[in-house]
Amino acid sequence: MERQWLQSWFDGTPVVIAQQGSGPVAVNVPLEFSFDAGKRGVKPPLAAVLDKLAESLRRQPQMTLALAAPGDAGGDETLAAQRAAALRSYLLGRGASSAQLGTPQAAAGRAVRLQLEAR
Repeated sequence: MERQWLQSWFDGTPVVIAQQGSGPVAVNVPLEFSFDAGKRGVKPPLAAVLDKLAESLRRQPQMTLALAAPGDAGGDETLAAQRAAALRSYLLGRGASSAQLGTPQAAAGRAVRLQLEAR
């Protein structure tokens, strides 16, 4: 149900929302829409996705969200960790419960990876 709700918001955008069976809902946002090069501040397109995920978490208190963000090309782990922490801070500022948010992780690749699942 959450996958369908999220898909309705982001259909036709570069945001990829996928779910295998009744498993977790994966939300991937391409890096170029998430952060400026060398920066950790959330860009408006990623903020729109995070706002809807925060709304999902408020509506569905049994849900949790895993957070993973990449660094820039070359795999800057420090920047990736800072970006993942920025995701968490942003969501907390939008009313998500800290108990619902996973530990921020550095990610490989070129997309912010978020995973919504039931506890």
